[in-house]
Amino acid sequence: MRGAGRQEAFVTVSFCLLITVMGALMLCLLEYARFYGLKEDAGEWTNLALESLFAGYQPVLLEEYGMFFLDGGFGTGTLNLARAEEEAQAMLHQSLSAKKTDAGINLYRMQAEETELVSCLLAADEDGKVFAMQAAKTMKSVIGQRAAKKILEQITEVESKTQQTDKPGEAIKEAQEALDQMKAQQEAANVGKTPDGKPQDKEAAPPAEGGQKNPLEVIKAIKKDGILALVWPKGKTVSEKTVNADHCMMKRARYQGNMKLKETPGWYERILTQEFIKPLAKNAVSPNADGALSYGTEYIICGRESDKENMKGTVKRLLAIREGMNFLYLKTDAAKCAEAAAAAAAIAGLAGSPAVLAIAEAGILAAWAYVESICDVKALLSGGKIPLLKNGACWQTQLSNLAGVLETDYKGEAEGLPYERYLDALLYMKTLKETAYRSMDLMEWHLNRIDGYSQCRMDAMAAGAQLSVRYGADTLFLGIFGKKGMDGYEFCKQAEYIYGQ
Repeated sequence: MRGAGRQEAFVTVSFCLLITVMGALMLCLLEYARFYGLKEDAGEWTNLALESLFAGYQPVLLEEYGMFFLDGGFGTGTLNLARAEEEAQAMLHQSLSAKKTDAGINLYRMQAEETELVSCLLAADEDGKVFAMQAAKTMKSVIGQRAAKKILEQITEVESKTQQTDKPGEAIKEAQEALDQMKAQQEAANVGKTPDGKPQDKEAAPPAEGGQKNPLEVIKAIKKDGILALVWPKGKTVSEKTVNADHCMMKRARYQGNMKLKETPGWYERILTQEFIKPLAKNAVSPNADGALSYGTEYIICGRESDKENMKGTVKRLLAIREGMNFLYLKTDAAKCAEAAAAAAAIAGLAGSPAVLAIAEAGILAAWAYVESICDVKALLSGGKIPLLKNGACWQTQLSNLAGVLETDYKGEAEGLPYERYLDALLYMKTLKETAYRSMDLMEWHLNRIDGYSQCRMDAMAAGAQLSVRYGADTLFLGIFGKKGMDGYEFCKQAEYIYGQ
């Protein structure tokens, strides 16, 4: 009986030890599962904190431009990454706070011990490519690649035709110089001296036939009226708006992020960027009454401080395009070439050599093309259309009455390119940096005129960031082993967020 009792006691102790080992194993397994649960939660909380931070996007940029950007200056105009870290930390603290629920107690307790924005992507980064990609994303649902391709083809046609033309401005200059030189030689040849030292006239060359007006002198007189006076439609006034561009994006020291853009804008994104900003910036045909500048697209092209100066620069560029196209046409029209040759002969008289006459004829054609281009640009600013390459049917000016261009009221043609399409070509000639930064200028000036946003800066707007969070958590199921050697866990998690990705 005594031996049997000892055997039963032995079995009881063994069973207790087994229960203890199995309990410890169960606790270890539970802690192991909790460890990986905490690790997964740490990644999810990090993502959630970063997404919550970027959910506080700048409201005006979204409502009026459809663009998502986080104001990294929080309305102050000074990039404040520490403030962004504090915002993310506060969101994490609120989310991680242990709460009792009807279902029980939260067993996944941990704390965010350190929060850091390790990198950020700002609107002005990479010479405006970040802004361009955000603008393109806004427009991709509106303009597909096929529609964008048609716009690009029209731009390419303008550029291609412009490159085919000779330089009419140089032709005018060469013609004027040749005629001036011929006149000087003629005057020198007609003046001599008698033996007593008195001047004596020699046989003079016959005067110009029919009193032909020199077209080169006519356009000199026309240009004295000022470039806008030549082309501005009757009944319209030029905007007098001005801005202070001393601290525009192209001139000031800009905030720079340290996060790399994963996508590179190509031709499609470039077209989408232009199509994004044009209806918002407006132009001379469709002015922006509420904008800091009424002619925003012209500002992007020229970058001057006033609507008037931007219009002058744009008109000069348009006149150059139209003058080149018109000069190209005139040289193919035999009747008009013959008319110019007759005018050159009449101006030069009998003293004109074949070489001088040829130079004078080219200069007269160039002058005629310039005067026609005044009609064209005036029609464009009136909302009309002008074919890229004109023909005799839509030619407006007469060589015999070039000065009459100021009285014309030409409205354009039924077919052709409108003002906005010519602006497309001028915009595409700018660098992406110029287009993006000047677009941001317009948006920033608009923001600064709204109460509460007077200090906002576009280069402080963030398109994305990387957040790193260090978490700490105590052990829970291994408390029976004491804290020594088992003080808890530490997790370091990173998350990345970029608007639209």
